[in-house]
Amino acid sequence: MADTNVRQIPAHYSELLAREAVKILIEKKGVQVCLYDVRETSPITDYYINVTGRSLNQVAALADYLFDGLSERGRRAARIEGKRGDGWILVDYHDLIVNVFDKEAREFYDLDRLFPRESLIDITDEIRAVDEKMSANKNN
Repeated sequence: MADTNVRQIPAHYSELLAREAVKILIEKKGVQVCLYDVRETSPITDYYINVTGRSLNQVAALADYLFDGLSERGRRAARIEGKRGDGWILVDYHDLIVNVFDKEAREFYDLDRLFPRESLIDITDEIRAVDEKMSANKNN
């Protein structure tokens, strides 16, 4: 059942989409979440997210949860590459590309090295929002 209080994301709000994706991944316990703004350097996309799952099952769950969560907000993935049991699943929204890795694949491919340090976006507000949501849910 879809959450009727879920905010709809207009298609052209790339940064909002990326920040919503970060929150979704943190809620599902993704680790080492890195959000990169590549609008000035990439002809492919506006934002990249790299996130690590603690197991192959969690990698698949993170990709599924992201797909479902953003679909509820009005954004469908253009394509998904990889499958259950793989150490890397890519979810492509055109203006946002999300790489969901297990630890070994993240270390092996080391895609974070491709992005300049200054393109890394501070996600403190998203972490705080998820923490507050989790605390509120515990109190209910």
